[in-house]
Amino acid sequence: MQKQGRFLILITLLFIIEDIVLINLLFLVMLYVLDIKFDDAYQILLIFVNLGYLLSFAIIRVDFNNVKQLHVPHLIWRNFYKLGITAFIVISCLFFLKVSDTFSRLFIFSFFPTVYLLMTFTQWLTRKAVTFTIRKNVSKGIILGAGLVGKSVFDEMLRNIYNGVVILGFFDDDPNQNHGDVLGTIEDAKEYILKNGVTNVFSTLPLSAVEQIQDFIKFSESHVVKFHIVPDIGYYHTGEQPIVEHVGKMPVFVLRNIPLNYAHQAVIKRCIDILLSSIAIVVLFPVLFPILSILIKLSSPGPIFFVQQRTGKRGENFNCYKFRTMRCSGDADTMQATANDNRKTRIGAFLRKTSLDELPQLFNVWIGNMSLVGPRPHMLKHTNEYSPKVDKYMVRHFIKPGITGLAQVSGFRGETKEIELMEERIRADIYYVENWTLKMDLEIMAKTALSILKGDERAC
Repeated sequence: MQKQGRFLILITLLFIIEDIVLINLLFLVMLYVLDIKFDDAYQILLIFVNLGYLLSFAIIRVDFNNVKQLHVPHLIWRNFYKLGITAFIVISCLFFLKVSDTFSRLFIFSFFPTVYLLMTFTQWLTRKAVTFTIRKNVSKGIILGAGLVGKSVFDEMLRNIYNGVVILGFFDDDPNQNHGDVLGTIEDAKEYILKNGVTNVFSTLPLSAVEQIQDFIKFSESHVVKFHIVPDIGYYHTGEQPIVEHVGKMPVFVLRNIPLNYAHQAVIKRCIDILLSSIAIVVLFPVLFPILSILIKLSSPGPIFFVQQRTGKRGENFNCYKFRTMRCSGDADTMQATANDNRKTRIGAFLRKTSLDELPQLFNVWIGNMSLVGPRPHMLKHTNEYSPKVDKYMVRHFIKPGITGLAQVSGFRGETKEIELMEERIRADIYYVENWTLKMDLEIMAKTALSILKGDERAC
């Protein structure tokens, strides 16, 4: 229902158009104030600014139906990230095209802070105006069924005024549901609709009440009342918010929304993976590989790399690469490393503490069976052991595993002595799977870098 908010498209277009108009108008005004000619170079710069902003808008997702998304703290941080991305794109384009000297540095470095402040202020004013307008133009609605689903609909409507409907009360035939907001029986609702100008009916009746539902549909259509069926999917729904897809003309509920299932999101993440892993391989390996190879060889006999089968996307196994940190033994695939593991070599302990042992996984990223950020891939033994014991364990495998992840930067790295620790790790992984954003990836990578510099006590 949130996805179909009455004012959603209007609000979305309003904010996009407002931002674009503000950016272009301010661009031209600042050129005039600084006495800069709007020549071909600055026309191209304006195009870069617009394209960069539209790309940032696609990256920083906003649910305009959620009132909190338009509160001042959210506006401040969201605009900071959006314009930061825009500035990075514009300056990078100028640098790579080798035309940065063509433009006024005063203009470049004053434009983005100014547009940030003005954009935040105008968005706040717009939110106030939109909220006032909607409250003056809301339509009336009632809910058929006062059970858990009906109450959930009521709560959503209270929290989300941008749906444009105010709920007057419930109607239910069950006397046990007769709390203060229940205005009568299902049959009583018809007379109430006609007397009070109700234009929206939300049915949360069980689908087994076919005759009642069909009767009310006929009544609603005869009196130009919009009839909404809210299916009781709460028993099955495990994610934050289901989405509706279509098979032909038939609506189908998808109970777990996974952002990386959308092609444009997956392409963005894959491009970042290829770019950063390629840079890291070119910069780090020529320097570190010879040194670490010699130290690993000197520490104990055996190969430089440790290759182990891990569980990847869709539960498929793949070869995960690491620098070898332990003496060769027959229990590497069955026994998890511990804090005081006597199998670790001296250089191996250092590599684990600094996470340098994970560097070869950059090749896994480059090949495509891992990502820079995602749920950490587990040993096959752990997958077999924990998947029957930990609820929703396999949900983490809807996406590629990562070199680092939300669970790791949230304190759930290292040995899992109790099943509760694994449950916390899986909970963090599932949150990442269902709520992925590029911003989240950048934050996780930044936290990982800080953790490596400080040394992580949980690493083992």
